[in-house]
Amino acid sequence: MGQARRHRHRTPQKHKNERKQNRANPSGVICEIMNEDGTMSRLPDLVSFAQLHNLKIGTISDLIAYRRRHDNLVRLASEAQVTSEFGGDWTMRIFNDETQGAEHIALSVGDLEDPAPVLVRMHALNPLQDVLGLGPSPADELRSSMRIIAREGRGAVVLLRDTMMKLVADSEAAPQKLRQYGVGAQILAALGLHKLELLTNSPSPNVVGLDAYGLEITGTRKIAMEE
Repeated sequence: MGQARRHRHRTPQKHKNERKQNRANPSGVICEIMNEDGTMSRLPDLVSFAQLHNLKIGTISDLIAYRRRHDNLVRLASEAQVTSEFGGDWTMRIFNDETQGAEHIALSVGDLEDPAPVLVRMHALNPLQDVLGLGPSPADELRSSMRIIAREGRGAVVLLRDTMMKLVADSEAAPQKLRQYGVGAQILAALGLHKLELLTNSPSPNVVGLDAYGLEITGTRKIAMEE
């Protein structure tokens, strides 16, 4: 004996409501635009393409500049004068990260308003490396950087804390660093910096959109480890 089946169908009113709902939801498309020769279009190519087809175009720097005007990822929570074993007297500022709830530390010394490049150490805190010495970088990079900047008499150290970082002992996977360039850049901008000389033993990073924060990396300087 056959079973009766009930076929589902949408009423015209329900179908109409669904169409209204779909129209109300914003949508977008991410795609790659190619040149006629099959190569990937770069910004000058995209500008020409946009002009030809009467399209609006925005860059990553434009997006960052807009967010700087309307969204602040960090907020200055406190400021104090402190004395450290590593370099003596500093101005310490604590910044709250509005996205993660973490607190980041900025130490500065000297006149940061001078237009000359400022010596800066950006350091993502990794307890396994910085406290326990579980490589791959030397555990005293942060302390050595503080002493170098203190001797320079002018500069800043920004210590970024990632509260979501998982502790992984494998040096290939650890630390799971989010360099948090956006947060770090906002802190540097809040300090009034513009031209930076990075204190690092790594190659100079290519940070997209850094100019939107009013920042420019003029060069790097090696961290000389102390015996």
